[in-house]
Amino acid sequence: MKKTLLAASVAALSLSQSAVFAEDDTVIVTATRTAQTADETLSSVSVITKKDITKYQYKTVAEAISGLAGVTIGNTGGLGKQTSIFLRGTESNHTQILLNGVKLAKNSFGAPQIEHIPLNQIERIELVRGPQSGLYGSGSIGGTIQIFTKKGSGELTPSLSVGFGTHGTKESTFGLSGGDSSTWYNLSGGYTETNGFNSCDGRSGTLFIGCFATEPDRDAYRNANASLRVGHRFGNTAELEFFSLYSEGESEFDGFFNTSDFLQHTYGSTLSIDVSDSWTIKSTLSQGRMELDNEGAFATSFADNLQDNFSIQSDVQLNDEHLLTIGYDYEDDKVEESSGFAETNRHSNAVFAQLLGEYDAHSYQLAIRNEDDEQFGSHTTGNIAWGTALANNLRITASFGTAFVAPSLIDLYSPFGSNPNLDPEQSKSYELGVQGQHVGINWSANIYRTKIKDLIALDNFFVPQNISEAVIKGLELHAATQLSGVNLDGQLSWLDPENKSGGVNDGNVLARRAEQTFTLNANKSFGNFNVASKVFVSGRRFDNAANTRRLAGFTTVDLTGSYNINKDLTAQIKVANLFNEEYETVSGYNTDGTNVFFSINYQPVN
Repeated sequence: MKKTLLAASVAALSLSQSAVFAEDDTVIVTATRTAQTADETLSSVSVITKKDITKYQYKTVAEAISGLAGVTIGNTGGLGKQTSIFLRGTESNHTQILLNGVKLAKNSFGAPQIEHIPLNQIERIELVRGPQSGLYGSGSIGGTIQIFTKKGSGELTPSLSVGFGTHGTKESTFGLSGGDSSTWYNLSGGYTETNGFNSCDGRSGTLFIGCFATEPDRDAYRNANASLRVGHRFGNTAELEFFSLYSEGESEFDGFFNTSDFLQHTYGSTLSIDVSDSWTIKSTLSQGRMELDNEGAFATSFADNLQDNFSIQSDVQLNDEHLLTIGYDYEDDKVEESSGFAETNRHSNAVFAQLLGEYDAHSYQLAIRNEDDEQFGSHTTGNIAWGTALANNLRITASFGTAFVAPSLIDLYSPFGSNPNLDPEQSKSYELGVQGQHVGINWSANIYRTKIKDLIALDNFFVPQNISEAVIKGLELHAATQLSGVNLDGQLSWLDPENKSGGVNDGNVLARRAEQTFTLNANKSFGNFNVASKVFVSGRRFDNAANTRRLAGFTTVDLTGSYNINKDLTAQIKVANLFNEEYETVSGYNTDGTNVFFSINYQPVN
């Protein structure tokens, strides 16, 4: 660990990524709250870059991370509908999601609504597996996802894209960006609209399946969004940056509420000061808002949420081998325009410390955090990790981490299906990993075990209850190589998420987790042409705690192609679900069949 690591932690947001999965020169921010290259970080990390988003023509954050090792996605009816992430078999609110280093706005369930994040405004996505509560607090049992918005550089450059596809889908984006060594800026906006398809299938009139109703109509979605990111470095001592990500629109559903108007806005500023060559202080102030205005029987049961965050962090390079980080986090959560909530506000204070070090071929990480929650008191969590190079092309890592998650306000106090007697969730995780490079293949293998005490899950009547214990075991394999000019990247995950409550559901599989997944990505360039494919295979999953509703496994194939008309203009086409596979990720909700999208993109090359 060199002294340049401290400087890199300040400049991390400006560095671009070059591969879908982190390579040796990729900077990782979320793993340790400081910048590290992938060969230094002791966590299992995947990185999706803007280049990858363009190459595979992803439309949503969920689509971009779907297929990554350890990731299971649940969706309730297409674009803009409720989407859940089950990272390493944990709950959707067990993955901390950050935007440019700050916590993304959450809904009342305690989880960000990733379905409304406009991917056209995103530069890259970093996914860190394993508990990160020691650094990021409540909500990081499964891992952390950090999303970075676009950041300008170079001459003032405009960009424009328009596209259309199946279901009357239309999309347009525009942007202006630029900068130099001391100033950077990016302003971009976009609009997406689709007529959609019928969210609920014919079984949804059955109680407790799907939306409880059968409405054979199309469920449309629209999203208007904008992003701003601007910063300036004052000499060699200070750096100030401001960012804002805004989206608003409308999503149609079936059942108890038919239309939801939403507004999601997260903005913040960061000030970094280099006190000396070996000491940097960084402070961040941010606010996130999530508003929902539903039409239907539950129109007043969902609340607007406001989240304020402040953090200050000090990074001290003790010597060439050791970096010490200490800091303070404050978070205030508020439910607004609610009805029937006994409590509408709570806050937490936390202090944390981390030591990164190296000794010969060994690397280690020690992190500890004490968080004082206004409702649930003080909790201490932490992480310890070790890694060593067994040879120039082989490395082994081991880690242990603890985490906790406080029940959300809606779990505790919603007038529809709440439980004020819930206890916080607590977890312990163990992981062993090995990675290497042999005969032109970059590969890795990770095995882990997570034990969660008092896991919060919905019972058969959609009321949250504590499961006394759940144990999740998993294996993740990854390999990447190039054959005859074709870039290949494959991942295989095996998951055993077991209910260990000792009750009627003891031994059952936790709901909505796929037990096996496999992904194979391939791409190749032919002059001005580029073609890519993604094959995704999912094993079975169960939709309820009793395991009486089994969702069959499925296989989907996506194909994309692009042609560089000239150096500034590109035509793209994507055929998703090529073979029109019929499947469900949530019982009672349809998924899209074969669909096509075509776009023209203008991006001047300086």
